[in-house]
Amino acid sequence: MTPPKVISLNEVWEMMESPSAVLVTVNQRLARYLKSEYNTRQYHSGRRVWETPLILPYDAWLEKSYNEADVSRQRSGRAGLKMLLSKAQECLVWEQVIRKWDQDQGRRLLQVPETARPAMAAWELCREWRMPLYELGQAPSDDTAAFLEWVANFERLCREKEWQDRAGLGDVVTDLMKSGQITAPKQIILAGFDELSPRKSDMIQVMAASGSGVAVLSNSVEASVPRRYAANDAEAEMAAVACWARACLEENPNSRVAIIAPDLEVRRPALVRHLDDVFHPSRVLLPDDSGFRIFNVSKGRSLSEYPVVRVALLMLNFSYRPLQVVETTELLISPFAGGANSELSNRSLLDARIRENGEISMTISGLIHFLGQTASKTPGGKPLCENLHDSLKEFQKEANRQTGSRRPSEWTKYFQSLLLSMGWPGDRTLTSREYQTVEALKEILAQFAAMDRVAPQMDVRTAVAEFTRIVKDTEFQPETGDVPVQVLGILESAGERFTHLWVMGLDAENWPRPARPNPFLPARSQQRHKVPHGSAEYEYEFARRTTDQFLCSAGQVMFSYPLRDGDTELAPSPLIEGFEAVPASTPDQGWRMRIYQSRVIEPLIDGKGPEASADSRISGGTGLLKAQAACPFSAFATFRLGARPLENPEPGLNARERGNLVHKSLELFWERIKTHAALVSLSREALTDAVCRAVEQAVSLSAKDHPRTFTRIFTRLETRRLKALLMEWLAVDRERSPFTVTDREKKLACSVGGVDLKTFADRIDRLDDGRLVIVDYKTGEPKVKDWFSERIAEPQIPLYSFAVNEAVAGVVFGQIKKGSVKYLGVAEEGTVVAGVSSPGGVFNGAMGRDAQPFAAMKDVIAFWRQKIEILAEEVRQGVATVAPVSVNKTCLYCGLGPLCRIGETDFLETTEMGINS
Repeated sequence: MTPPKVISLNEVWEMMESPSAVLVTVNQRLARYLKSEYNTRQYHSGRRVWETPLILPYDAWLEKSYNEADVSRQRSGRAGLKMLLSKAQECLVWEQVIRKWDQDQGRRLLQVPETARPAMAAWELCREWRMPLYELGQAPSDDTAAFLEWVANFERLCREKEWQDRAGLGDVVTDLMKSGQITAPKQIILAGFDELSPRKSDMIQVMAASGSGVAVLSNSVEASVPRRYAANDAEAEMAAVACWARACLEENPNSRVAIIAPDLEVRRPALVRHLDDVFHPSRVLLPDDSGFRIFNVSKGRSLSEYPVVRVALLMLNFSYRPLQVVETTELLISPFAGGANSELSNRSLLDARIRENGEISMTISGLIHFLGQTASKTPGGKPLCENLHDSLKEFQKEANRQTGSRRPSEWTKYFQSLLLSMGWPGDRTLTSREYQTVEALKEILAQFAAMDRVAPQMDVRTAVAEFTRIVKDTEFQPETGDVPVQVLGILESAGERFTHLWVMGLDAENWPRPARPNPFLPARSQQRHKVPHGSAEYEYEFARRTTDQFLCSAGQVMFSYPLRDGDTELAPSPLIEGFEAVPASTPDQGWRMRIYQSRVIEPLIDGKGPEASADSRISGGTGLLKAQAACPFSAFATFRLGARPLENPEPGLNARERGNLVHKSLELFWERIKTHAALVSLSREALTDAVCRAVEQAVSLSAKDHPRTFTRIFTRLETRRLKALLMEWLAVDRERSPFTVTDREKKLACSVGGVDLKTFADRIDRLDDGRLVIVDYKTGEPKVKDWFSERIAEPQIPLYSFAVNEAVAGVVFGQIKKGSVKYLGVAEEGTVVAGVSSPGGVFNGAMGRDAQPFAAMKDVIAFWRQKIEILAEEVRQGVATVAPVSVNKTCLYCGLGPLCRIGETDFLETTEMGINS
């Protein structure tokens, strides 16, 4: 075969003046670039109107040629060609073939869609690189043997259904050219193809034999001497390339700058962050994807990752299954649901209430019911989010209309009506990126509707799953227009020309890249046929050829690599090792660090909030004092400012709710039994019956608040657990000296240091001598030493001791934990509550080495009052220092870290030290 003629870009433009010429590119990006260059050339030549040139990616040109031949046959009265499958349709057919084979074999592949994609790619490689199936069948591995069976079934199904697969499209178009059913273009120009597969070579030979002029666009430009740069690590490399790009534009604003990263999928977030820091510093502090950027990242993301699409998929899933709590949050706070603009604050409040209620999932009817409950708490009796309430009712109507199995086109109409009923994509004007994303999803809907020819009828769950898969498999990047800085992957840069080019990540470990053979094709066959990326030999040749192309793609070329990856030292790729080395330099600091280092430090002691005036009262329970002891800022933010983190619901009941069930069960039990004497007099059967009644009543009350949690099985198990736990605890109570339970969940209120404290005592027992024993139930592992710490870490029950205003003989924890049921605390004498400490057995922990034991219970209570008054005075004065007692313990369970910014100083200092080093 005679090699095609190599021509310059100017010669290409002259040829493209002819309407019979076609320019075929290796990818869509190069086609857009060459169209733009052609239009610019026409405009600068003085033309205002010109004919659009035929510039198409290879796959689009094949499809166009096939469709034109199909139309031509039908116009001449002959039968049309086979129906050409789209990529999504073909993938679905492969899934059907593999799934049926799997069932026939009695196996169960866990991920059929994930298996279908490489199988489809393997079949395309076989056709493109002329790999005969008989060669694959010689002592095949299990995977290859399965693949050959799939191919046979796939081809048979395509013949029966008269489908044309895309893998065989090139051969069909070639045969149609041979037979004259497709007229070969008079002039075809190939752009960006660094190698030609056997099938492409055959097609070119057929076109040449038909009289077509075949040419190849030369990619060479006058290149300067390439240079090599070594960065300390990948972060330093990205920082250096961002500063270099800025310097290029500062030197010449008309520059066309390219940054190429072999692993762009991995580097993308960090690289965008560095480029934003250099070009758009305001976005570092306030991220925003909606505005203009001076750079463009060619590698798109999955369409499903864009927020406007994510919420659309959530809505479709919501039509047939409950949403998990994080999904409910995403739906409620999304701006892409109808009425979001006017109800955003209320919807955020609704989300907080749902979480506080412990809901881990939410159905449509459940969310409507929850909204209905909010109506009684709002003026006028309207739901908190009226627009959302109305939308959900319409959404529910639509969801209830579709049952059974339907064709994809019918499901498409259903999906559209569902999204419409929820007001998707929202009320506000969409940004350009959002609008393009919405249009892309509408195109996927059209593709899904076209699945009728290849897909059987399916239920709603399967339909949503299949549609979601297509969306996830679709790579999308909104168009941004022509910007001066292009961030590209290795393959995206083919055929384009730049003034400045920087190729990064070229260390010896990654360039040449490791081989990535298709798992369904024998490695030796891939090596023999030089299948792309199928062997180390191919990867070396590809890297060498691509490096040479980089040298001819720009006037200034820079190659770079990191010196280390973590603890691993790296060397430059052998393909760039001989280039001139540029001395390593410290890149300019990012915007954030420049602000930080330009600071003028002015010490400001800001550890106090506003003091409470004499006539004002600060309300709060013992939780206020407990928080003040643990961290004054946490107490101030929570009880004075009303700040609190969102709840994170757990499956079933959380620890607090389980504890409440124990509390309620014991409250109901003592409501009936009342005295120690009555407890002792009960027979085993009578005691069991009393416990059962109390537990069942408590469970019934809790089930009203958590109807979805208390299923029949869960109710039975929880009831059994509570009965056993109470029986174990009451056995301890039977051993006590006589008492009468005078109060259960007793409301106690007192004022300490100008702070109103309201709380509830779990149980108050009165002894025969009239003194009280205060009992606080704990289902965890309470520590009595927390009553005697410097800042009295557990002030609740000490507060009870003087809030009752009566003589107190003992203050105790009732530890009710399976396998560890006992009393803990302090009592006047051992006979009051067996097993607890006496005042003489505990020490004043605030006195350190000089600690002395307490003489009597009244001294213990006086100590507690003094400590609580100190905490209350801090609260009244507005003391709000960020001073956690223990960072590891206090801050671990505090959700106010972003508000107090306790970790910010350390983070900035660490970053600064890293840059300086």
